[in-house]
Amino acid sequence: MTNQEFTIRLEGVDATDVAAAVVRDLCDFVVEGAMRCARLAAEGRSVGRGTPPAWLGVVSDVRVSGFTSGSLVMNAAAPRLVEASPEFFSQTSLFGGQLAPDATAVDLLIDAVTDAEEGRGDSDKLDAGVLELLLRTGQLFTRGGTRLSIGRLGTAPVVIEAGSIQAFRALAEQTPAARTTRVRGVLDTATVSSRSFALRVADGALLRGFCGPAQFEIMRPLLGENVVVEGTTTFRPSGAAVRIDAEFVARATERDAVWGRAPRVDASTTSVRPSAAGTSLDAVFGAWPGDETDEELAVALADIA
Repeated sequence: MTNQEFTIRLEGVDATDVAAAVVRDLCDFVVEGAMRCARLAAEGRSVGRGTPPAWLGVVSDVRVSGFTSGSLVMNAAAPRLVEASPEFFSQTSLFGGQLAPDATAVDLLIDAVTDAEEGRGDSDKLDAGVLELLLRTGQLFTRGGTRLSIGRLGTAPVVIEAGSIQAFRALAEQTPAARTTRVRGVLDTATVSSRSFALRVADGALLRGFCGPAQFEIMRPLLGENVVVEGTTTFRPSGAAVRIDAEFVARATERDAVWGRAPRVDASTTSVRPSAAGTSLDAVFGAWPGDETDEELAVALADIA
């Protein structure tokens, strides 16, 4: 398997006399960041309940290949995504994603840091879980670190400083919580191995989704037809939908035309507000609002779409 080389540098600490907690937090940031960014690219979510899939450990297998004295500097290597997990990353164009042939999970983490620092709320590299992870870098700056940089060997690195935390927090605070939504669209694709699908809605947007075995069996014969899907939807900081976890699937009827737009939330009115210490994953998941009728929900969704 082909590995790509990276340099990780934490300034403000001495590599010959550094607290183990700092090394732990730095390694956790790189490995967990690689995992979350890779999972977001493949599944449309950076974190999930239950045991992580096996392929995630392969693509985030970052190896330390050397240390340099002075500031804490690590040389690291990460595997190419298309080799580590071809099932997901040779098919990223299915959801509109574009990966360089030699891209690794660490490259996705670098892209996420760049987008977060520039305040790109509609970035497909960011969700609540990735932003929570980026906020953790603040711990390094409370333990003596002054500047963290990560980059491909021989290229300009991305730099995280204490001031970067404010940009990360601003995006995290505007990211809407997940919520139950309903959407109608053409079932564009359905992949058996991952039980994933893509729904093309009337406004042209392509919404990725995942479902359980029972829902997938209902979905398979409906490929190319208009369907209605209901489930938990997660969002980018901008309020645009990232993915839907289907709990109900059926052939669409004329009554379902009201659901023909991709779910969207006004990020200025509904948000996840993490503390400086991090975000509880439970806070990322919303709940069905109550006993509202379909007509009442249609009006409510029209107001926030």
